[in-house]
Amino acid sequence: MISLLLATRADLICAVTAAALSVVGSGIIILLNVRFKEYRDNFFRNLIFILSIYDAIISFSFMIPGSVGKVFCKFQGYFIVYSALMPVFISLCIAIITYLNVVRRSTKKQLKTLFKKMHIICNVLALSIMFFSILFADSVSFPNTNWCFIKGQEMLGTFYISIWICTIISFILYLLIVKKIREIYKELDGLVDIGDKSRKTENLKVQFRMSTIPLSLIFTWLIASIRRTREIFWENPKQINTLNILQSLTNPMQGLFDCFVFVIFSSYSRKKVKELICCAESEKEKYPPEIDSDSKL
Repeated sequence: MISLLLATRADLICAVTAAALSVVGSGIIILLNVRFKEYRDNFFRNLIFILSIYDAIISFSFMIPGSVGKVFCKFQGYFIVYSALMPVFISLCIAIITYLNVVRRSTKKQLKTLFKKMHIICNVLALSIMFFSILFADSVSFPNTNWCFIKGQEMLGTFYISIWICTIISFILYLLIVKKIREIYKELDGLVDIGDKSRKTENLKVQFRMSTIPLSLIFTWLIASIRRTREIFWENPKQINTLNILQSLTNPMQGLFDCFVFVIFSSYSRKKVKELICCAESEKEKYPPEIDSDSKL
């Protein structure tokens, strides 16, 4: 009993800590986009901004203990379905948009219109799966973790399979994108116009970093998928405390992962974070302008 209590407390601490760090990571990306016009003017950084908003929402939902009440536990269980699916769906949309831009050479104007439609479809799908879970799922359970979740085999088919289908498709698309980006880099070596080369290179860097998004999804959902599969197909499976703690650490972490990729590993974004906090330089580095709406990479 004591060991179970300690494990539950460890789950709680890990989940809240991971979620809080993820909120901070998402918040940094959101603040950069809100504060600096050069971020708002860059279409692909705007896509990451939208993804970060959904990352922050799912992290917040993990921060509040589901044990505060039965009604809230049910609300949290159902809301997690929507808030967890949206970053996955948006990640797939970003992969499709990036593929169309890099490989198929679609223009920014075309991609903006397409993304608006895809964003609506993503919300409809996520809400549909959430309402499906309300109607057909077995129950909402508060296990030895920080949050409530929906039990039942229906959730394996609608929730986790949806996540992994999107992740696998995104991964395949980014393999094609990275291959094409490498080819474009070789073409850029022959450019004489330094300004044009700098502009295109900066866009390619952002798009190349986007190729890590499927890795963040795998990192976020692998442990949770293993654990839920055990609980669905094995009757009363033995609780593995290490697995529970790993899920508590990884489930809310996509926002922090994205912050590392798009901020920490970007020298320009690190400078803008310093400027945002306290250390604005007298002569600001100019961010390379994005490719015009009717031009192609």
